[in-house]
Amino acid sequence: MSTVARPDRAARKRLFRKMRQYRAIYLMIVPVFVYFAVFTFYPLGLGVVQSFQRVRLIGAPVYIGTDNYAFVLNDPIFILSMRNSIVVGTVSLFINLAVSLVLAISINEIRNRFAKSLIQTVTFLPYLFSWTVVGGMWLQILAHNGMVNNLLAALGLERLPFFTSSAWGRPVILFTNAWKQAGYFIVLYLASIVSIDPTLYEAARIDGASRMKQIRYIILPQAWPTVKTLLVLGATGVLRNFDQVLMMNRPATKDSIRTLLLYIYEEGITKLKIGTATAAATIVMLLTLVITVVVRRIARYEQDASY
Repeated sequence: MSTVARPDRAARKRLFRKMRQYRAIYLMIVPVFVYFAVFTFYPLGLGVVQSFQRVRLIGAPVYIGTDNYAFVLNDPIFILSMRNSIVVGTVSLFINLAVSLVLAISINEIRNRFAKSLIQTVTFLPYLFSWTVVGGMWLQILAHNGMVNNLLAALGLERLPFFTSSAWGRPVILFTNAWKQAGYFIVLYLASIVSIDPTLYEAARIDGASRMKQIRYIILPQAWPTVKTLLVLGATGVLRNFDQVLMMNRPATKDSIRTLLLYIYEEGITKLKIGTATAAATIVMLLTLVITVVVRRIARYEQDASY
């Protein structure tokens, strides 16, 4: 017994010694932990509990088991919202990754510093504005009497029903999303491109490689880790499109762009069905976790030594 107790006491002493040594760091972590515990973990746990209840405005909630989940999974509007969220979120992510990479490489090729800085600023500005501003602006631009349709009419072409035809719902959402989010992706791509060792370009030029070959064999491979990072980060937000859809949906296009978070908003805030809304939110959380894990595995995120 004594031989076992001695190592335990020694280990405890080492642990206490380390805690005293780093107590300042632990004390700094406490406010962060309290913040997440109060504003993240507690609401999350409360939502999961409420997903098994019928929450009433007056009186105690009633436990109803998995009835809320059964209702949500059999609701055609929820199924439609899930399909729209996956399609719109996935296509938006890949469009943003591809378009931003092309724009970042194009901006990197500009040799005039003023023009380069100006274009970077112009492309990044939309990302700084909320969807309340951006959505309202595009609603005006694409309206029946907006700038785009007035230009088409001036050219003798027919006006396009951007907000009065369901066929235009997703293209408008995808385009405006790419227009707003591209600046954020471009900044991260440029950071990885600028950090490339200049000697690689010099060696390529000595070997007679054209600029296109330098982009293909130097820039793209060096930017690939950033692409993987953005892919994994973007996967966590595939199902989280809410403010854009809330601002830009119209009766004619709503069914083609309705997302899961809009469904949760309507059930919980508009219809006051808290149990149904929290059940749908829990499903969204689980789906996001699954999507993120799958994307990390496919991208082999952990196997890249640069991380």
